[in-house]
Amino acid sequence: MYKKILLPYDGSESSKIALERLVEFLPIIKGEIILLAVGRIPDYAETVSEIEEAEDQANRYYSKILSEAAQILQEKGVTPQTLIKYGRPGDVIIKTAEELQADLIVLGTKKHPTLLNKRTIGPIADKVVEHAHCSVLVVR
Repeated sequence: MYKKILLPYDGSESSKIALERLVEFLPIIKGEIILLAVGRIPDYAETVSEIEEAEDQANRYYSKILSEAAQILQEKGVTPQTLIKYGRPGDVIIKTAEELQADLIVLGTKKHPTLLNKRTIGPIADKVVEHAHCSVLVVR
């Protein structure tokens, strides 16, 4: 069915729920699973060392988060690939899915309390659903 599944994962409640849903589908999924964390780098860093420090902090944080998520999948008999990339989450998710030729993106999102956002699924999810080359499963 799906050969490559990309799960953007940041340790938030919504990404944990998306991981839980993915685990539920494991009996019918025979493909490769890729966990992706997207670190944000300051848009207007004053020095190169400021960017390097932000990347180092993000690497430490996301390595731990991805390791925990990978452990959950490994307990179910699946060894996922893990990636940490940097940039705007929506753009990075879309580009990574294309580069990996993913068949499915499983994306967690949360409800937004404002009236305008009640009509959307969230800014990152909206962008991914709109621009992804593959199917997207949005999990609330």
